[in-house]
Amino acid sequence: MKELNVALYQMEISSAKKEENLQRVKNSIARNYHSELDLVVLPELFSTGFAYSHFSDLAEEIDSSSTLKFLEKICEEYNINIASSILITNQKKNTFQNVGFILHPTKGMIYSYEKIHLWGNEKEYFQAGTAVSDPVTINGKAKVGLSICYDLRFPEIAKSMVIKGAEVLITVAAWPSARLLHFNLLAAARALENTSYHIAVNRLGVDVEPKVIHYKGSSRIIDPLGNIIAGAGQHEQMVFATLHPEVLDNARSAIPVLKDRQMNSFL
Repeated sequence: MKELNVALYQMEISSAKKEENLQRVKNSIARNYHSELDLVVLPELFSTGFAYSHFSDLAEEIDSSSTLKFLEKICEEYNINIASSILITNQKKNTFQNVGFILHPTKGMIYSYEKIHLWGNEKEYFQAGTAVSDPVTINGKAKVGLSICYDLRFPEIAKSMVIKGAEVLITVAAWPSARLLHFNLLAAARALENTSYHIAVNRLGVDVEPKVIHYKGSSRIIDPLGNIIAGAGQHEQMVFATLHPEVLDNARSAIPVLKDRQMNSFL
């Protein structure tokens, strides 16, 4: 690993208002950009929220997604990578998918992941993914793996990415305020048990389907020992951190859980 400069954007998502959300991302990056920045991470379904009754109008084809094309232009303009998830239509099975992605400034999509664990009402709308994606190297500096929201409760997802070489974990989320303590505890646990950096990004705002759900952020960047090195509290903002290779190396040397792991034969 080499030094990786990252940012998370804890944003207010306006349900079903795609253009408004896209413009908010563009404006925030324009205001906060600095030349050393490698990666910006946005919350789950940042462009749409969970506006179930509007899904048919909001969902996009992965190969022709206007949202991804919009973000690709931002990546190219600012020479940054962007990570999040979007609503994709799966015409073969007449359903939808929540697809996580990382976009590169010149290569386009370099990472994709279909959300495996579906929470509650999501099961009625989404086709679940079936595989954990291999980590991807960002700018030749660090191997990164991404998962989505409810996946955070299943430690084997993060463990699988780390076994495959991930040094930085990303969780993009729409985690309700009623269970925000769980988000904070689980985000720290995934970092500590894997001695890996963790960028856990939650949204702000309100969804009203199938009931009113409030989101209050608490996004954070966590080091390999579970310490918060940057946090966004409950306000809309972009926060930054530099992820240092020596911190990762020292953590994995001091707490060699990856070397000492004896679970291969049990899984």
